Amino acid sequence: MQLRTFSGPDLASVSWAARRALGDDAMIAHSRVVRDHGTPHVEVAATTATEVAHFRELLSPAKPRVRPASIRRTPKARPLIVALVGPTGAGKTTTLAKLAVNPDAFGRRRVGLITLDTYRAGAVEQLEAYAAAASLPCEAIYDPSDIDDAMRRLSDCDVILVDTPGRGPRTTSDAGTWRAALRQLRPDEVHLCIPASWRLELAATARESFTPLGITHALVTKLDEVPADATIARLASTIDLPARWVTDGQDVPTDLRDAGPKVLGALGVAPAYAASA
Repeated sequence: MQLRTFSGPDLASVSWAARRALGDDAMIAHSRVVRDHGTPHVEVAATTATEVAHFRELLSPAKPRVRPASIRRTPKARPLIVALVGPTGAGKTTTLAKLAVNPDAFGRRRVGLITLDTYRAGAVEQLEAYAAAASLPCEAIYDPSDIDDAMRRLSDCDVILVDTPGRGPRTTSDAGTWRAALRQLRPDEVHLCIPASWRLELAATARESFTPLGITHALVTKLDEVPADATIARLASTIDLPARWVTDGQDVPTDLRDAGPKVLGALGVAPAYAASA
């Protein structure tokens, strides 16, 4: 979603400037009063109703296709596989633990965990600790040849969540092994985890860099570390991918939220409507 900034001496004149530039369906996303050498000015970020509708659709993606927990999965049926990718420090492992045990994510379905992050010190142990606490099966993949055996051990799972190393796809050292393993797993969804504190140009670069991994969704993390709500919405609109969840803290499993209300609220747009400029 494209947000344009307009400023002027008062809200009426700024709203008129936004409508003149964007058309009659111009909408104010958020506004603030700023001071320029002591003189107050009104600054607004505006977009169009069409852009807001597109953004709302991205934040209300279809739920993952996974059979109801009441229906037993047949041995030959493939589980839903969801992978998390992203830069170092994005909080992928903690987010994966939240998804595994938060009832709003996958309900009562049987969840299994796989980690491809066998390079970072303590990474496997961290995920195994989460798995043990939640009584979930967990497999570490050191080589693509390990996948078939791991999948057999996870054969009774309805959902498999995959953790990956915090390395950019352009990293050459040891990247080939885990990327090959991820391709062999053929995930149904690949969520790009980006910290809310990242600058917009870094987020755009990350989206481009991780595209070869087949990213399908965005997952903005660590919203609690960003003081300005508008920054969250700008980040989500920059990534411009469907988003199902966001995270806003370290607590497992509670700090996992639906993306729509959280991000649209940060933008100043209600989930079902927005005020016209």
